[in-house]
Amino acid sequence: MNNAVPATVRVPVKSAWLSKVNWVQGVAALSMILVFVFGNSAALTPEQQNSIVVVIGLAGNVVTWIVKTWFTPTVSAASL
Repeated sequence: MNNAVPATVRVPVKSAWLSKVNWVQGVAALSMILVFVFGNSAALTPEQQNSIVVVIGLAGNVVTWIVKTWFTPTVSAASL
């Protein structure tokens, strides 16, 4: 029988308000909403609006992936 004690890992914890991922996703969501709300007054066709929203969504996902993979050394309390 193995009586080894599991290792403990300590990581810095920060507020969710300081999360780069939360900010990227929030800005992307707000940008998509603004395109739909003000797209008609900016003389955008529905096809242009859809294209812009798709690009914002994809860019937000890619930036989130990059930030979370390479630029996030801490975790938020909610993710524990």
